[in-house]
Amino acid sequence: MTYASTAIAGPRIRVPHVAMPKLRSLRLSPRSRALVMMGIMISPCFLADTIGYCVQRLFNTANQIAEREAPDTMLSQISKFDVACPATDTPLAAQEGWAGYADHQGWPMYPQAGVRCFNPDRNLRGVVGLKVFSVACPTAVLSALDQRRWVAYAADHDWGPYPQAGAGCVDP
Repeated sequence: MTYASTAIAGPRIRVPHVAMPKLRSLRLSPRSRALVMMGIMISPCFLADTIGYCVQRLFNTANQIAEREAPDTMLSQISKFDVACPATDTPLAAQEGWAGYADHQGWPMYPQAGVRCFNPDRNLRGVVGLKVFSVACPTAVLSALDQRRWVAYAADHDWGPYPQAGAGCVDP
């Protein structure tokens, strides 16, 4: 008995010739054929997304799953806005100029953060001479349970308290 690795290929080994079967082509219009091909090519993507989501859920904790499924109602009760203050090392004339500019733009002053601080309606980060930061405050008085949730939410996001702005305000 000879093994395949020791057999020498020679003229005595013949592979029979087999004709390919003729497949009858479907009588579809070019548009229908294009739709069928798109369906065949796209369907693995949908299956892969579904399978990937199922695998991802296997490794999520119960809290992570609940967090994804439950809507975040805490941020609907919170107002987050920017506050801009002139830098303390700028001259007094420049600080008054920023206050006048804010008044001209119709931006309300925000004295809780400082004397010449204001609440702009657009982001002024990166403007030379201004210190810009965000403040998040509850829009209404929160119940005791919502207050505890808000404190826990702010602590989870590493937001420090900002009591100058009001009760429950934080600096995100």
